[in-house]
Amino acid sequence: MRYNKNNNSVIYLPVFLSFLFAFCFMIIPINTALKWLRPDLVTMILIYWVANAPNQIGVIFAFTIGILFDLLTGMLVGSMGLTLAIVAFFTMNLRLRLRIYRFWQKLIIIMLLVACSQLSRLWIQMLIGHPPASFMYWLSSVSSALLWPVLCMILDSTYRSSRLTT
Repeated sequence: MRYNKNNNSVIYLPVFLSFLFAFCFMIIPINTALKWLRPDLVTMILIYWVANAPNQIGVIFAFTIGILFDLLTGMLVGSMGLTLAIVAFFTMNLRLRLRIYRFWQKLIIIMLLVACSQLSRLWIQMLIGHPPASFMYWLSSVSSALLWPVLCMILDSTYRSSRLTT
């Protein structure tokens, strides 16, 4: 009888490493003039993993990652958790369509998902009394969409190589 490894456990190492990289990237101090162009890497990596491994990565995982990110950055605890859970829900509903969309359609969907994330964070920030952001706030979703193909190539290669080792 042949020993059969659990394929579900194989995915967690690349997921952990990619979110660790995203957390490190998001907490690096950046010039205030350029902070609007910083892509939302945590949200983009979540979109990728929910779309490609929906049985392992879902809404509860997204909420947990968001809570960890809130604790890391000192934001209101639960704000990023709620935001990422909403994005994970939308991504799970769109994941099959994302596979058949053309390149430019995928970029628009990614931009809209990141903008949805930003909108929910903006609403939460406004509820606790912070002033609304300027128009420059939305440039992050554009830069995230433009970075999406590069991120997909990197994560595709790590995901495929981790699945081939089993």
